[in-house]
Amino acid sequence: MSSIQKECADFLRTTFNNLTGSKLGSGHAHEIVAAYFGYCTAAALRAEPTYQLSALNEAAILIPDLRLMDQRMQQLNGLPTGLPNVDELASRLSSFLSANGYLSGEVWYTRDLEEYINVSFIQEDPMMIEDALSGEMAMTNAFFDELYIDKVSLDVGDDVLVANVSGALNGENDPDKPFSGDSIVFTTMMTFERAAGRTGYRRPELETSGAIDDSDYYDEDA
Repeated sequence: MSSIQKECADFLRTTFNNLTGSKLGSGHAHEIVAAYFGYCTAAALRAEPTYQLSALNEAAILIPDLRLMDQRMQQLNGLPTGLPNVDELASRLSSFLSANGYLSGEVWYTRDLEEYINVSFIQEDPMMIEDALSGEMAMTNAFFDELYIDKVSLDVGDDVLVANVSGALNGENDPDKPFSGDSIVFTTMMTFERAAGRTGYRRPELETSGAIDDSDYYDEDA
């Protein structure tokens, strides 16, 4: 059994006892921890053949499976009253992992990963995409200041999580120069390699391609 799995379960039991004076069963605690790491059962987590929790310190990003935690806590019979909700349990587990040196990466709390990648990950650091479009920007006379994401779709594989992103980098043409395009359409493939469990990933590798959108070009003499 993964020692991290057991330590997390013991932590939940101790925390619950300290909060309420009541007991959280070992089996229940292990099932909640398993869901946090993306497994439907504690047995599945114990049987993980490749991505052991002992490699959790290699993960740059941890994405607790909040939806699965929701589901499992509804399915488990005999959970004690007064148990904190899923979001609080996930937060406490993450803090425990960080405080004990198991996790040094960031934690993403979300039930909608596509939206999170758009709103929180990309928009907080749009240069990860804009830098890759510098060649296309140089071919225009525009000042670019808006990264618009049209769609994010996910492809979850055994070893990687791939986020396919499409959108446009928009700007305004320099009024003193000829119009040569003020929008660049792009696609970006973000590949997150699994590091530990089903929720711990390395920082993604990005592949971005783009082209100047000429759909708004017009002939002023027409």
